[in-house]
Amino acid sequence: MDKVVVKVANVSKHFGEGEKKVRALKEVDLHAEEGQILMIVGPSGSGKTTLISIIAGTLKPDTGSVNVFQNELENMSEEDITFFRKENVGFIFQQFNLIPTLTVLENVSIPLLLNDAPKEVAEERARHVLEKVGLKGREDEKPQKLSGGQQQRVAIARALVHEPKLVICDEPTAALDAETGNKIMGLISEMVKQPGRLAIIVTHDSRIFKFADKIAKMDDGVCTLE
Repeated sequence: MDKVVVKVANVSKHFGEGEKKVRALKEVDLHAEEGQILMIVGPSGSGKTTLISIIAGTLKPDTGSVNVFQNELENMSEEDITFFRKENVGFIFQQFNLIPTLTVLENVSIPLLLNDAPKEVAEERARHVLEKVGLKGREDEKPQKLSGGQQQRVAIARALVHEPKLVICDEPTAALDAETGNKIMGLISEMVKQPGRLAIIVTHDSRIFKFADKIAKMDDGVCTLE
């Protein structure tokens, strides 16, 4: 029997007040099982980023519940949620969010260092993951020396380096060619095969739909499974 590890139930979220009030999510129900890649698709402004932010615990829902790995996020303190994310979640951002003053190796090592891994262990693991994303030999360079696609691969390596239970991705392949995108999705697929793991991916990239176990479509704050 499949094990549900993410359950979103009757979640609504709005921004603004009065005439400027915008309802970003409307009574969303969604679940994902371990071992799955769940893709969330839909037009800009449909609520995709709001939904993954609530699943990650960076936003609180107005109503409803969010259970991730047996944790009811809406009932947790900010301190507990921050610790939960550090231990369990890897983020791949559309804007990369690399630290320009650090080298590629140092950027990728950050999640392990935050989890108190020794520097030597963190850097060894970071080198291994950088090789997997095709960046062996670029470890000592600064991010600004890399192309957009290479910076995206650094961001992906950083998200995967501490082997998180949940990887949350916002357009992870948008800046990548088809071959590199397939390689990255292969890495994510390999990761979610481990017990208790899954990935949730917001994407407009139809080239990677073939990697999805489940696709949820967002439209005007409403979520439906395809």
